[in-house]
Amino acid sequence: MKAFESNCPAFFADHEKELFQHFLRELEISSMNYYVVEHENQIIACAGFYLPSQIDKAAELVWGMVTRDFQREGVGKQLLDYRLRKIQEIRPGTSVLLDTTQLSFPFFEKAGFRTLKISPNFYAPGLDRYDMILEPYNV
Repeated sequence: MKAFESNCPAFFADHEKELFQHFLRELEISSMNYYVVEHENQIIACAGFYLPSQIDKAAELVWGMVTRDFQREGVGKQLLDYRLRKIQEIRPGTSVLLDTTQLSFPFFEKAGFRTLKISPNFYAPGLDRYDMILEPYNV
């Protein structure tokens, strides 16, 4: 929750805190792959992905974040690369979807994702939603 709170309200809308808390509570019973990065016994980043049961469906990245103090130090890129490799290990040739804000989309664009759709003010006033895709990723 500290990672989430350090990114609120800049990267996440206040009302999303409850959604993230619910997501975390449901992790144990879900088929979600979710990872954390620790530094000096503190979680500094977390992120996951979901693989639908249908083989022909794209994987989806979920709830990725790096605490503000560790942003722009390569932690997010390492965590993204790790998730993409894991997806391809489990299901080679799978496309990867995500949704993010206008604040984070350049990060994903640099990694090869392209924007499919922009929904203005989707998350909250001033927080637009960017739906993005990475076509089959080969490690």
